Amino acid sequence: MDRIYDIGGIQKFSTSDGPGIRTSIFVKGCPLKCKWCHNPELMESRNQIIYSLNRCIGCGECVKMCPQHIISRDDDKGLNIDRGKCSLCELCVDNCYSKALRMSAEPMTIEEVMHVILQDKEFYDKSGGGVTLSGGEILTHPEFAFRISEECKRHGISYVIDTSGYGDDQTLLSLAKDAQMILYDMKSMDDDIHMEYTGRSNELILDNLIKLAAIPNICSKIQMRMPLVSGVNDTDEIVIKTAAFYKQYGLSEVMLIPYHDLGNAKRRGLGEREYQFAPPDHERIEWMKTIFMQHGMKVNVTGENI
Repeated sequence: MDRIYDIGGIQKFSTSDGPGIRTSIFVKGCPLKCKWCHNPELMESRNQIIYSLNRCIGCGECVKMCPQHIISRDDDKGLNIDRGKCSLCELCVDNCYSKALRMSAEPMTIEEVMHVILQDKEFYDKSGGGVTLSGGEILTHPEFAFRISEECKRHGISYVIDTSGYGDDQTLLSLAKDAQMILYDMKSMDDDIHMEYTGRSNELILDNLIKLAAIPNICSKIQMRMPLVSGVNDTDEIVIKTAAFYKQYGLSEVMLIPYHDLGNAKRRGLGEREYQFAPPDHERIEWMKTIFMQHGMKVNVTGENI
C-alpha cells in the first residue's frame, strides 16, 4: 500500500508561486514558527481541527458527538475546544452540518496528488507553468518532495520549490538541480531578529543559500522572497545589509512581500495566540526597492514587476 502524506492544501490555478499557471502543493510541518505567518495551520506536522466562527450555526451537534467531551459552547467564541485532550477522531468534523469545523490536512497518496496535478497539464504547457512544492517547509518531507518531483519530470511537468532554506543541504541541492525556479525566503539577515520572530537562527538558511548561489545554473533560478514587517525586519541596517549580501553572492531577483494579517483569522480558528503587525508604508517600500535596484537586482512587490 502506498504511503499516505498529510497535505495541507492544493491550490489550483495559482499565479503567484512561480511562472505561468501552477498547482501549488502545501505540505504540513515547518521548523520555523514565524509570528507573522499567513499559513499557521501548516506549521505543525500533525493534523489539527480548524474552527470558523462565521460558519457556525450553533446546532451543538459537535458537543454531543465528542467522545472526550472536550467541546463546549461559548457565547463569544462560539466553541471552546480543549485541544490538548483531543484525539483527532474527527467525529465533530464529520457531523458539522455547516462545515464550521474542518481538518487542516487531507491524507493523500502520491497517486492521488498526481491525479490532481495532471488535471491541469494543458494549462501548464500553454503558460509555462507547472507545480510548486511548498509548505509548511517542503524540506521536512524529502521523500514526498523527491517522489512528486520525479513524477512531474516523468510527465513532462516542471516544478518549483518554495523553501525557507531551513533543512538538509543535500535534499535542497538535489531538488534545486532540476527545479524550474527556487523561491527562497529570507525573514531577516539579523540573527537576533530571526531568532526572536521565527524561533530559529538564520545560520543554516544563509549557509544553504550560499551553497545554492555557488552553482551558476542554480543561482540564476533563485528568487529571494522577503516578508516585510514594519519595525521588525525593514530597518535601514537590515535592508542595506541584505542587498549587499545578495549582490555579493550573485543573486539577481527579489520579491518584497508587505505583511498582511490574514494569518490571524486562521490562528483564531486553531485556538492560538494572535500577533499584531503592520506592513511598511508606501514610501518605505519605495526606498527599499531603490536600495535593491542600486545593488543590481530585479525587484518585485507582491507580483508587480518594477
